Amino acid sequence: EIKECDWSSDVCSSDLSVGAIGFAMAVGTVVGLLAAYPGGILVDYFGRKAVIAPSTALAGLSFLLFCFAPDYAWFVAASIAWGVSSSVGGAAPSVYAADCAPPGMNATTVSVFRMAGDVGYVAGPMLLGFVSDAFGPDPALVAGAVFLVAVGLLFAAFAPETYRGKDAPPNGSGG
Repeated sequence: EIKECDWSSDVCSSDLSVGAIGFAMAVGTVVGLLAAYPGGILVDYFGRKAVIAPSTALAGLSFLLFCFAPDYAWFVAASIAWGVSSSVGGAAPSVYAADCAPPGMNATTVSVFRMAGDVGYVAGPMLLGFVSDAFGPDPALVAGAVFLVAVGLLFAAFAPETYRGKDAPPNGSGG
């Protein structure tokens, strides 16, 4: 049994095994998969911005849950929050990019957007690892949380809604 954790959070001080961590992450992934279809419905009903902003902020808050989880149940809750926020918010940004594309440029726009996102998926964990090695996992998770919450709030404040969902008021007065 591999136990290598001297983090300051209570979860690690309870000698959480690699298997327990893996199980929690698997639960979060499965719940996230189950949330994907309803997430798509939310995007079409409420609009892209109404899903992207809160799901991005929830992803950041899930980092804080990981960071300060007082017990295993909270750690599993953090994994579920991460899985749901990633799943629900996963497709919406690509659709948003397609909505913003110039006429005839949907494929190019979405491809460039996805490539940039994929670079982030590779570089982000490495950066988080470097920060974790230098300062510890809690500061790394807090920095990631601050970044994600800030992005969600900035998107909510400044990004235009590109799709008027079924509940949007007429004449462009909402969104």
